Amino acid sequence: MKWVADTCVIIDILSGDEEFARPSALACDAKRDFGLIAAPITYIELAPSFNGDVREQDNFLYRLGVACDFDGSKDRVLAAHKAWYEHILRKRAGDVSKRPVADVVIGALAMENAGLITRNEDDFRSLYPTLNIYNP
Repeated sequence: MKWVADTCVIIDILSGDEEFARPSALACDAKRDFGLIAAPITYIELAPSFNGDVREQDNFLYRLGVACDFDGSKDRVLAAHKAWYEHILRKRAGDVSKRPVADVVIGALAMENAGLITRNEDDFRSLYPTLNIYNP
């Protein structure tokens, strides 16, 4: 089973973030043998970091060892649908704050795989309590 690299982890490495680039790179290194993938929404979120240059983005992801999972999955969509619905119910009740739908989609992909590499553990834990998370 592959590990899903969250957008923040990839951006940490790309930007050379002083605090998070090294831990994020080490986390990816630790899980690379299992395979690393990114959700399509992550691919989309990365566009500004590469000025919309798909070739440059693809080359970076290839060098990082991250493939993009472009395969659609009804089970994944249904899992994301359920998580988003439950989140909105909790939000309407005043129990949680705003959550980007991207986290719901990324988490659903991670649930189908080995887990998620992310620094935003709490964001995903509230959506997917049983998700295997590797926090750099």
